Amino acid sequence: MPNPNTRYANTFVDALVAAGLRRVCITPGSRHTALVLAFTRHGDAINIRSHLDERSAAFFALGQALASGEPAAVVCTSGSAAANFFPAIIEARQSRIPLLVLTADRPHELRASGANQTIDQVKIFGEYADSFVDAPLPEADPLPVALRHLRTLAARAFATARDKGAVVHINLPFRKPFEPGPDDAGAMAIDRRPATAFARRGGAGVSGLGALLKDEVLGRKGIIYLGHGSCRTEREREAMLPWLAGLARVTGFPLLAEASSNLRFTGGGGDVVPISAYESFLAANALDVSQIKVLIRFGTPPLSKVMGDFLADDQLRYHIYCSRAGEWADDSHSVTHQVVLDPAALSAAEWEGMGSRTDGGWQRRWSRLDERTRAIIADEIEAGAYFDGAAVFDIVDLMPPDSALFAGNSLPVRHLDQFGLRHNKSLLAYANRGASGIDGNVSTALGIGAARAGKPLVALLGDITLYHDMNGLLAVKRCGVPVTIVLLNNDGGGIFHRLPVREFEPQFSDYFITAHGLDFSRTAQLFGLEYVRADDRDSFRRAFSESVGSGESTLIELRTDARADLRRRAEIMAALQTRLGSKR
Repeated sequence: MPNPNTRYANTFVDALVAAGLRRVCITPGSRHTALVLAFTRHGDAINIRSHLDERSAAFFALGQALASGEPAAVVCTSGSAAANFFPAIIEARQSRIPLLVLTADRPHELRASGANQTIDQVKIFGEYADSFVDAPLPEADPLPVALRHLRTLAARAFATARDKGAVVHINLPFRKPFEPGPDDAGAMAIDRRPATAFARRGGAGVSGLGALLKDEVLGRKGIIYLGHGSCRTEREREAMLPWLAGLARVTGFPLLAEASSNLRFTGGGGDVVPISAYESFLAANALDVSQIKVLIRFGTPPLSKVMGDFLADDQLRYHIYCSRAGEWADDSHSVTHQVVLDPAALSAAEWEGMGSRTDGGWQRRWSRLDERTRAIIADEIEAGAYFDGAAVFDIVDLMPPDSALFAGNSLPVRHLDQFGLRHNKSLLAYANRGASGIDGNVSTALGIGAARAGKPLVALLGDITLYHDMNGLLAVKRCGVPVTIVLLNNDGGGIFHRLPVREFEPQFSDYFITAHGLDFSRTAQLFGLEYVRADDRDSFRRAFSESVGSGESTLIELRTDARADLRRRAEIMAALQTRLGSKR
C-alpha cells in the first residue's frame, strides 16, 4: 500500500504549483520528508532553494516575495525549527509581503505527550499569521472530499497570500514512516490542474463573472443557485434582481432561490421568476440532476439536502461561487472558480451586448416542474392532515407584503425552504445560518423588527429554540417591537427523527428528543404577549391573520407530533413521485 504521507503531500503540493507557486525555500529535517519530495517533483516548474538555517530561509523567502510580488513558500520540519521563522513572519506581516509558511508537525497523539522535539505549533505565530490552518492527518484510504479539501486548501492559501499580501501558515502533521515505500513509485502522476481559480475584482458595476462565461461554460446545462444571504436588504435586492435577470438570459440557466436568499419572494414583477419547489421535485426524482454540469452559486452552501448530496458527488464541470467578501463557503470542496462581488454594486449593464445562448427550453422545463410541484403541494395540504410544513405554507400565503419572516434553526428553516413556496408579493426572510445554532433566535428576530419599525414581523420557531432564548422576549415590551410568534411545538428535538439514531431506544428519547412538557401559555403571560392555541388549519389561519400586522404581539402555538409530521411529509413526497413521474 502506498505511504499515505506521499499521496497527501503530492496532492497538496501539486495544487500549490497549479495555483501559481514558483519559489520555495526548504530547510533540513525529517518530519517534512514527504513535502520535500513532493516539491522536488516540480523542479521544472518551481525554483527550489535549500537553506541550513530556518531564520535565514524565512528571510530569503521574504526577499523573493518582495522582489517578485508573488508569494514564496518556506518549509521546515517540526519542533523549534518553526519558531525560527518568527522574525521573518513579523516583517512580512508588517510589510504586507505574501508568504506561505509550511510547517510539518507531530500527529495529534504525540502533542502534549512529552514526546521529544514536540512543541505546540497551533497558531504559534499568533496574529502575525493572517490565516492559520491545522491540516488533517494523512489517511490510508481518504474520501474523495478529503483529497479535494487538500487541493482547495492549497489554492485558497496561495490566493489569500497573493491577493491580500498575507502571511498564511499551514501546519501539516505526519506519522512515521516519512519516506516513500516501494508501492509509491509511479503511484501518482503530477496533477497541475488548478483546484480553484480566484478571479480579481472587476471595476465599478462589473462583477468579473462575465469573463468566466466562455463557450465551454455556456454550452452546458447549468443552474444558478441563490443560497442563504445572497442578499440581505431591499437595497441589495433592488440591485441584484435586474442583474440576475440578465445573467439568466445570457446563460439560459434557471434561478433556484432558497427562502432566506431574499430572492424568492420578490413581488412577482420583473424578469426574475425563481424556482422555489426544487427540493421537493428533485427529491422525487422528477429531473435527472446528473445533466447539470455548471453551477453558479451565491450565499452559503445549500440548505437543501438533495442539493448538498449533488455537490458531494462532485459531478460538476464548473462550480462558480460568487462570494460577498472573499469568504470560502464550499464544504464539498468543489468550487472551480471564485468571484468576489458586492450585491449592492451590481449593474445589469454588465450584460449589455451579450445575447442568450439557448432557446430557453432548459429554463422552461424547470419552471413547469416548479409550477406543477407547487400545485401538488397545495392540493396535498388542502386535503391531508395539518402538520408543521402546512403551517409554514399558510404563513407565507397570509403574510402581508413588505413583511419580514425570521425562521428558527433545525426544522423551521427547513420547512420554510421546502413549503414556503414562491408567492407574488415582496417578503424578506431571515435566519441565523452562520453557525446554525438555536441560541439567540428570538432576539435576532426582534432586532430585525426593530430595524424595520412599522412593518410586520413574524418569527417561526421550534419549542427548544424558543426555550433557549425566552429571556429575549423581554424586548417585545421593553424595546417596543410587535411580533407574531408561531411556535411549532413538538415537545422536543423533532429534527432528530430524520436521523438514523431514532432507531436506538431508550437513548433516543432520553438524550436526543428530550421532551420537556413546558406550558408556553405561561411564557406568553410572563412577557405580556397574547396567547392562542391553534391546532387545526382553520384556527391557525384565523389566529395568524388577526395577529400579523395588527401592531400587537401574539404567541400562536401549534402543537404537533414529530413522527406524524414526518409521515405526512413522506406522503406528500410519495404523491409528488406518482404525479410528476421520474426524471422527466
